[in-house]
Amino acid sequence: MRLSISNIAWDGSKDIEVYKLMEKYGFKGLEIAPTRFFADRPYERISEAEKLEKELKNQYNFEICSMQSILYGRSEVIFESAENQRRITQYLFGAIDFAAVISCKNLVFGSPKNRCLTREEDYGAAVEFFRVLGEYAFKKGTVIAIEANPSIYGTNFINFTKEAVEIVKDVNSRGFKVNLDFGTIVENRENVEEIAAYMEHINHIHISEPGLVPITQRDGHRQLASLLRSKSYKGFISIEMKKGQDDSLSDIERAMSYIAQVFE
Repeated sequence: MRLSISNIAWDGSKDIEVYKLMEKYGFKGLEIAPTRFFADRPYERISEAEKLEKELKNQYNFEICSMQSILYGRSEVIFESAENQRRITQYLFGAIDFAAVISCKNLVFGSPKNRCLTREEDYGAAVEFFRVLGEYAFKKGTVIAIEANPSIYGTNFINFTKEAVEIVKDVNSRGFKVNLDFGTIVENRENVEEIAAYMEHINHIHISEPGLVPITQRDGHRQLASLLRSKSYKGFISIEMKKGQDDSLSDIERAMSYIAQVFE
């Protein structure tokens, strides 16, 4: 299995130090929040993104395997109006174009507060919204991956992994899949073994904790690793943690060492 870590876990001033840790522990994937590199209008910075991708490849042999926080800075509640859906669709077309240029094969759709539903009938609008994005992503050689977010993150839509799988089936697009989140499994007390039935729909996996605190060693991680091996999973396993209170990289190195042992 291929290992990755998201760059939301450290400050940009620590990039080189973390890249060295990635080399040490065999991590070949870097998951990025685009605004971490390009704070203003990231999807208009195509040429700079292309340069970044080449530098990471040439200097470290890393690939940008996933993008997250793809709606960072946007406040629209998507399904509140047709106009919000139109605006966000156009914005995410830009994100998909950005991903295509840097050969990124996964865009995590989390954005819990942007995706709340106010009416039951909005589900149909959500299916159509994701179908349009999925078809565009597929044409560009990438995937929009819906992530189940528990209610602790402030959303009422797609709180459980099985709900993410259900909407992927309803959308029925080769460019729309599931981003499996272990923090969701922990928070909801979901059964790891149920994931076996979802494998064909999973494009990317986050190893995280509720609240994105440092990774805790869990028996469920080994259960998941065994299941993924049995299903010949070819995607990335990505550490997702929020930035710590200090500049120490000890939590990051501890997580990388542990995940490398469990999933390699």
